[in-house]
Amino acid sequence: MHHTLTDNRRNWLWSAVAFVACALAQLLSAAIWSHQGGAHTAWFPGAVLLALLLSTGRAAWPGCVAGAFLGIIALGLIFGLPALSVALVIAPPLLLCPVAAHVLLQMPGNGAPMEDFRRLFAFVLVALVALPLVSAQATYYMSQFTPLRGDVLSDWPNIALAHSLGYVLYVPVWVSVATARQSRAGMPSPKVAQVVSLVAATALLAILWYHYGDEPSLRPLLLVAPAPLILAASSVGRMPGTAICIAVVAVIAAQISVMGKGPFLASTPPLTTLAVQLWSLAMAVGSLGLGLLIEQRVVIRQDLAATNREVRELAGRLIATQEQERARLARDLHDDVNQRLAAVSIQLSALRRRVAIPEQSSVARIQGALMELSNDVRHLSHELHPSMLRQTGLAGALDALCNSQRHHKGPSIQLEVEGKANDLPADISLCFYRVVQEALANAIRHAFARRVYVAVTVDSVKATLFVSDDGVGFLSHVPEDGGKRGIGLISMGERAKLLGGSFELRTSPGKGVDVCIRIPLPT
Repeated sequence: MHHTLTDNRRNWLWSAVAFVACALAQLLSAAIWSHQGGAHTAWFPGAVLLALLLSTGRAAWPGCVAGAFLGIIALGLIFGLPALSVALVIAPPLLLCPVAAHVLLQMPGNGAPMEDFRRLFAFVLVALVALPLVSAQATYYMSQFTPLRGDVLSDWPNIALAHSLGYVLYVPVWVSVATARQSRAGMPSPKVAQVVSLVAATALLAILWYHYGDEPSLRPLLLVAPAPLILAASSVGRMPGTAICIAVVAVIAAQISVMGKGPFLASTPPLTTLAVQLWSLAMAVGSLGLGLLIEQRVVIRQDLAATNREVRELAGRLIATQEQERARLARDLHDDVNQRLAAVSIQLSALRRRVAIPEQSSVARIQGALMELSNDVRHLSHELHPSMLRQTGLAGALDALCNSQRHHKGPSIQLEVEGKANDLPADISLCFYRVVQEALANAIRHAFARRVYVAVTVDSVKATLFVSDDGVGFLSHVPEDGGKRGIGLISMGERAKLLGGSFELRTSPGKGVDVCIRIPLPT
């Protein structure tokens, strides 16, 4: 029972909104109406009703239609028009609006109604072509039974164009603004300076049209003058900005023409009205298409940015998991495998003392091989988890890493580390260590480098790592070695980006590889 009462109150509220809104829309239509020959420039009540129907549930539709009827009739009575005559001529468009709204709501498409090309095409076909043509024919037919034909209403083509212009100027504004909160969550609002600039540009356009619109040499330029304004509105306000700008420019064009000024003046008032209608329709449809392209481009960029953030977060979790797993393996190798190898070595020492002298050399060789294996396991353990970072700092850990590569018959490695490097945060030190580790591996395994230079510098705002080799180099945009080198480079870049830093790679065939990472220091 409570829900029923709430729904009834909501439906009555929508009826009241339709009453007031359609009355005001009829007043605006009358303000830009050419009183000579009854030529209407735009008729907005039908557009207001269609917008309301697209925004409400079907249960509120009868109340909205009734409210629209009563609002227009009440305004007609104020202006001394017979109520029955007004009801006859407004009945066709108002009764056809629910049909058009039903068709538009059934159209497939993604996103908001004005953010999908299929829905925009459906809107043009239904609201700008089919609905105005049918309702204008019916309105013109009904007008023969009223005293309004000729004085208030012109021929049916003018009525159809007026209805079509009303739909294209108002419905996109309502729909795009009404859906803006849902489809633009997180988007920054236009700045006050941008809005003021658009308002000033619109006022300047009106002044130019009013004072210089009758200059034949300037007319072509003045007709295309709104294009930069609409483009700027699309960039600042996206689809709502486009729709609002279109409506404002069209109303200015109609009002200036009613005043006998502007670039649309023709030999007779009906021809002037026709020129305004055709220009406004063409401008509106083209601008909506342009606004939709800009809207979709912004949405795609937002989606790409969100995807990049998700990929970066995933990369961060993967790197963290990798470090945890490396630490576990390093502990297992050091605490278990290496200890067992040491125990076997002790047993071999005892065995060597018990065997015959000719066999002792063989046992010694086995023990020596076992010790080499133990050293390799220890080296692998340190590579997996550089405990020296905690014990000696970044400088000592990098020095040990470079020495291990030299001892393995690697290239000549020159290391320069500033003293402040040992005071770097643990995450930056680990990042630099892993990048040097990967860069040295690439220089030895893939680049066949003979010399490698590693430098770490620290200033007041950032820490910088630079690694350079004289190897064979490669084309930076072509993955080599089955993509292994590409994966390593991607890992370097992701480690830097996760810390808010930058990753720079310079290379070319025969010119070696330069890697530079800059990471801002925490304040």
